[in-house]
Amino acid sequence: MSEHAVVIAGGGPTGMMLAGELALAGVDVAVVERRERHALEGSRARGLHARTIEVLDQRGIADRFLAKGQPAQVATFAGTRLDMSDFPSRHPYGLALPQNAFEEILAGWVAELGVPILRGRDVTGLAQDEAGVDVEVSGGAPLRAAYLVGCDGGRSLIRKAAGIELREAVTAVWGTDFPGWEPSVSSLIAEAEARDEIPVGIVRDARGQHGLGRLEDGRIGVVVSGRTPGRPASRP
Repeated sequence: MSEHAVVIAGGGPTGMMLAGELALAGVDVAVVERRERHALEGSRARGLHARTIEVLDQRGIADRFLAKGQPAQVATFAGTRLDMSDFPSRHPYGLALPQNAFEEILAGWVAELGVPILRGRDVTGLAQDEAGVDVEVSGGAPLRAAYLVGCDGGRSLIRKAAGIELREAVTAVWGTDFPGWEPSVSSLIAEAEARDEIPVGIVRDARGQHGLGRLEDGRIGVVVSGRTPGRPASRP
């Protein structure tokens, strides 16, 4: 059984960034990632905000991302585009860069810091005791860690296995229930091939804001939004 101070389940942007931060602090950390490589199923994030670039700059790696992406003014408010170029920042802009590209850059940085990344493996279960956590891993021997961190997405196996519910966590922290409304806007993103020439740009109508843009490989990136009436959030 391999032992580490911290095991991170999930090698996406959150998991990789956390691994880098822990490694810089001298913490023995390992990452378990189910994908063999950085290929993604479906559409994901397509850029970085200014604050993210500032954080990467604090770690001395922002230039790696800037070399691969395209700076752009992306800030808007109520549908109005805002010019950030005079903001008091070294990076007053967003950066167009697909998620698989910035995952690859983060993985290279983490590898330089000596963090082992166990690819093609899934965390399948855990058993916690007073001294730490035994982590079951598909296709390999189990791991032992003082801490197991779930960076494995919104349907986190780690959170479910540990019995952590978001609503209960908010109640514990804030000492109140989880008030609010159901989402009033939902969006779908997609990448599609087009036989005919497609006009790109942003369209706004009564249902919401929609966009079409040409991607690096010639396909069309699509964002479609829809509005639904807001109502008080129901309990699970």
